[in-house]
Amino acid sequence: LSRDLVEEILSKVPITCLRAVRSTCKLWNVLSKDRVLCKTDITHQFIGFMVKEYRICSMRFSLHGVGSSIKEIGNLFNQAEICNIIHCDGLLLCVTKEDKTRSLVVWNPYLGQTRWIQPINNYHRFESSDKYAFGYDHKNRNHKILRVFDVNRYEIYDFSSNSWRILDIIPDDDIWSRQRDEDVVGEVEIDEPHNLLLCFDFTREGFGPFLPLPFLHYNEDIGTLSTLRDEKLVVLYQRMVCPEVEIWVTTNIEPDAVSWTPFLNIDMQPLDRGFQFVLCSGASFFIDEEMKIAVVFYIYRAEKMAKTRSYHSVCITGENGYLDNLDLGDAVYRHVPMRENPYCCPLVCSYVPSLVQIN
Repeated sequence: LSRDLVEEILSKVPITCLRAVRSTCKLWNVLSKDRVLCKTDITHQFIGFMVKEYRICSMRFSLHGVGSSIKEIGNLFNQAEICNIIHCDGLLLCVTKEDKTRSLVVWNPYLGQTRWIQPINNYHRFESSDKYAFGYDHKNRNHKILRVFDVNRYEIYDFSSNSWRILDIIPDDDIWSRQRDEDVVGEVEIDEPHNLLLCFDFTREGFGPFLPLPFLHYNEDIGTLSTLRDEKLVVLYQRMVCPEVEIWVTTNIEPDAVSWTPFLNIDMQPLDRGFQFVLCSGASFFIDEEMKIAVVFYIYRAEKMAKTRSYHSVCITGENGYLDNLDLGDAVYRHVPMRENPYCCPLVCSYVPSLVQIN
């Protein structure tokens, strides 16, 4: 087979299967490593993972609308349901859904390695109200997990020592009790209802000062964060009962400084079903800087045959306006305690395969 044909074949192989093809021959091994290290040209294609109905799916999303696929990954984590994923440096931090036996598992999809992480003891067991951030020490690239629990208590997990430590740090405000689940992306959190951002520095293991968002954010407004290649922060914002959506990208992001530039300002009024994120109780998204496109995953509720049904949907929009909308199937309603969302809101994260060892 020619090199071009092999590269075309490898471009269609799921990330989780790349390890298997490396043993085929030397050429396939080299080309698959090139893909892992991003030396191949995958143009206008989003590769990542999605949590849909508490199951992890591999996702290859073509911004040209052709060749996209979302496939559930079977036999993963002993079939545990996943309620959150956070990407960092080619690793995925997955939070299982079970309340009494909630666990954390770090996964390198390319190497097929997993590390299950347990709490310090039963007294410190993981709870549904916990918040997490995932990063690494820039001095030695040692990965760490920040856990926030009981409103303002902090623990940090160190990969090199395989242990938790209590952190004696106190931010200036009770930020964690007011922020929304979907606002947690990597190592940054939105503080509501104020116009503030807070960063955690994994090198010095402390919080930076409050940083400004590029807009005034009120409780009833919709705001959600995403990351771009682990290098930039992206924020999507929509005022309550307003068809306009703003998307901003950081030009600089540090624990003690941030600057923003506008990416898209979109009028969603032409979308025939209407578009307001408050209807879906959460949304997740990614952008393509070159094509000036945003792809938003959300739950849409509609009246059909005198019944209200909910669907997993994807809206693709750009600087020239609305482009397309795709349905990904029914969203399952679950009976849950009050104040909990009865739907599993979609979560998407980009992924760049990594050779980082976690075992």
